Amino acid sequence: MATDPQPAIAIRGVTKRFLSTLALDGVDLTIGRGEIHALVGENGAGKSTLIKILAGIYPLDDGKIVLDGRSLNPHLEPVPIAFVHQDLGLVDDLSIGENVALVAGFPRRGGLISWKDVWQQTERIYASMAIDPPDPRAPVGSLSAAGKAILGIVRALSRDARIVVLDEPTASLPGPDALHLFEVLRGLRASGTSILYVSHRLNELFGLVDHVTVLRDGRNVSSSPIEGLTTETIVRDMLGRDLQLDHVATARAREAVPLLTVENLCAGNQGPLSFTVGKGEIVGLVGLRGAGHEVIGRAIFGAHPHSAGTIRLASEIIPVDQPISARIAKGIALLAGNRLSESTLGGMSVRENLFPNVRAVSGALLRPIDTGAELKAVRDQLERFDVRPRNAAALIDWLSGGNQQKIFVGRWLATGAKLFIMEEPTAGVDIGAKGIIHRTLRTIADDGAAVLVVSSDFEEVVALCDRALVMGRGRITSELTGSTLTLEGLLTRSSMAGGQSERVH
Repeated sequence: MATDPQPAIAIRGVTKRFLSTLALDGVDLTIGRGEIHALVGENGAGKSTLIKILAGIYPLDDGKIVLDGRSLNPHLEPVPIAFVHQDLGLVDDLSIGENVALVAGFPRRGGLISWKDVWQQTERIYASMAIDPPDPRAPVGSLSAAGKAILGIVRALSRDARIVVLDEPTASLPGPDALHLFEVLRGLRASGTSILYVSHRLNELFGLVDHVTVLRDGRNVSSSPIEGLTTETIVRDMLGRDLQLDHVATARAREAVPLLTVENLCAGNQGPLSFTVGKGEIVGLVGLRGAGHEVIGRAIFGAHPHSAGTIRLASEIIPVDQPISARIAKGIALLAGNRLSESTLGGMSVRENLFPNVRAVSGALLRPIDTGAELKAVRDQLERFDVRPRNAAALIDWLSGGNQQKIFVGRWLATGAKLFIMEEPTAGVDIGAKGIIHRTLRTIADDGAAVLVVSSDFEEVVALCDRALVMGRGRITSELTGSTLTLEGLLTRSSMAGGQSERVH
């Protein structure tokens, strides 16, 4: 914990406006030397805007930033701050080693890049953080979402920065990888590095951070040491009210009529595996990184080939070669886990992102769009999901990650799907938005849809799902339901996955 009386960075009265929207209103924030300082708040509270001001992306309209006792303007001059953003900024077409070298530098010999040293540099940086290095020659596109998140952290921390800003660093990380990261952060703190830690996973703050600052609607609400705080007090400051936990599903076994039936499915190196998801049921498909659960939902949707097995929607067999468009027409929806590259229509409005398929508002492909009906439907969805700002014409890029996610969930609801496959549905989403999404999924299940949640967030699975299927080494190794569907049960069985299958009630 910081003991030096002079802070590493002091933010005083920072204000930022976008047209008529006041994104930051006189925000103050002080980070001590050798301190891990958490910045929390709902999506749209102003966290991302503040980070982009520190990164020099946005100029501040008022206020000042003092670093090491000197006032500076990140928009006009370089600052010794390293950033890991939610959108990691990785180049998929380059290798892992080249992506690291874009920040750490390309080692040279005789004026030319030494590729041997590039690969060794990458392995050395990974190893210094107690993380098993991947093949540095492999393309970034070959990594899973969790692997990319780890690479983004490794790359940013390769810089000699006195302050590190981490924006949702564990959003797509399974537990063991998150623990590795926490060890790295504690080591950085001990060496005198200051860390601004932005996260919606409030439970991970305890035992890690020293201080917590809460933003709400672009203003400071509270700032205090972590000692004496609880999850409930932080949530109350974030929301301005006590959290209503009526969205938490009671873990109950259902004798539901199967809507999705998977038999002996093989996709890539995963399988064979068999399971069902019933009408009115929410089932979690969970596992640690590399367990294989990420592939299965995409195989059902048609985004990943499967080499064997049968997929049935109700009584109808889905042909192996059936295209995605036909599966959507049959009532299958997939909310992709990579929000930025697979869901966002950048440069387009909220309205266009919500209804990219003209059938949703016209009823047929060649029928003219009923713009009045479309606008009403957009307004209804913005109200239903409490999207901020509530502006159909706003660019999707202006919205925070959580508000974007609400739009993408609403997009699939508008299709009237029967089967919803949700990949990490609330990754990087604040606790208020998470409650809205959870309640929505429970509502559509209660209305007769089937929901398959593909996730590495065990807490979410416990809170939301009726059953959980644990995967390891490409197969389902455990099924938990009823009183056995607990965080401890998921952690234990995921860690032991790979043995004989078991069903636990």
